[in-house]
Amino acid sequence: MQSQILPSRAALAKRIALQFSYGQNLIHLVAAPGFGKSYLLEHFVTDHYEPFSKAYIEVGAKTRDEDVVTHLLEHSFSYPLVDVNETLSDNFYRLVKEQGERQLLWVIDNAKQLSQELIIELEKLAKTAPGVLYILCASSRAELFENAVDIHLEPLSDSESIRLMQSFYKTLPPAEDPVFSEFVRQCHGNPALLLQWHQEQQMPKHTAKPTRRWWLVPTMIVVILIVIGLVYQRDELTVMLPQSENAPVVANDAVFAKQQQPSQGAHEGNMEQPEQASDDNLITEKLENDTQAVVAALQQPATQAATEQAQPVEEAEPEQRQSVPTNSHMLPYDHHWYNRQDDNLWLWQLTVMSNEQQVEAYIARHNLEKKVRHYQRADKGWHILTWAQPASRSAIDAQLTEIAELLPSLEPYAKQISKIKAEIDSQPNHELR
Repeated sequence: MQSQILPSRAALAKRIALQFSYGQNLIHLVAAPGFGKSYLLEHFVTDHYEPFSKAYIEVGAKTRDEDVVTHLLEHSFSYPLVDVNETLSDNFYRLVKEQGERQLLWVIDNAKQLSQELIIELEKLAKTAPGVLYILCASSRAELFENAVDIHLEPLSDSESIRLMQSFYKTLPPAEDPVFSEFVRQCHGNPALLLQWHQEQQMPKHTAKPTRRWWLVPTMIVVILIVIGLVYQRDELTVMLPQSENAPVVANDAVFAKQQQPSQGAHEGNMEQPEQASDDNLITEKLENDTQAVVAALQQPATQAATEQAQPVEEAEPEQRQSVPTNSHMLPYDHHWYNRQDDNLWLWQLTVMSNEQQVEAYIARHNLEKKVRHYQRADKGWHILTWAQPASRSAIDAQLTEIAELLPSLEPYAKQISKIKAEIDSQPNHELR
């Protein structure tokens, strides 16, 4: 089952399957636009009647009858030769005679765009087709078919409306919130309207207060003063150290020379004064240089901190731009493998699943590791499994024997690599049709 299918919709899908088992081969699902008919049809064709050969088509205003007939027959028979000059029923009977009876499920969305002739053909096949043929159609127009069972898709209840929104929104207001409860009530259980909820527009905004670093500058000043005091105290101890009686003798050239000279006369004493003055000048110059170096080193972090405080927004913006992914198609599928293939080659499409877990279970159940490839069709949200040996259109038929040995009940569908690339690059559609 699909993860987001609601209980009422799942029960309706079981009811449709029950009607088919009772012998009703043509069922028409009726609902207003936005009620999720397409989503229910996709769920039904994916999760029901697995051994059947299935055909799903969405009819548009520009879809021709020939396109519908060709699509239905190509997904029901192996390499059918469709004569567009014949009717759907004539082609169907001829192909059944050539290839034998089989179990078929046809799902047609937006059936109100079908021509009256094609509607008559579908009703005729639902009554007289050999084998098993189930036809499920959906539209917003009631009584489109004369001999079909119309099943109406009811609006969602309030509890299911909130449950649907919880599947698409991470945070929602409580159900007692007056604005939120009024929004749910006004939607009247229409999923398309419920998914138009924009919390940032409906709820009052809570702007985060900017971080202020007013404490940074005073702290840096205090640290600078403490460091300067420690350096000055260390230099004072260094100067006073030779004068201490208990301190060891420092290996200083001037002090060593002074201690080694014998006691001489007044003339020699006068010669010592310039040497002692020179030593004092050297010590004073060293203190000044050390102090200036420490102050310059401590002022540099303060300048950098002030620069960071002045431009917090300008630095944050590049980080935000770098965090945005540059390629929306880098997904955990085999898309890179498909894009490397030649556009003119062909692959066998094996089956369509609704999520990646079903694909993994299908591969494990039939031992298809390293034999298949998997991609996602973004516009439909389908996970499609294909054979992993691309070949030309004339040489691809040789693979059917190996596929039939692994998957005897499967009717594969040949698809060109260029079409697969177009489905990979299709834009995702988050709205319920």
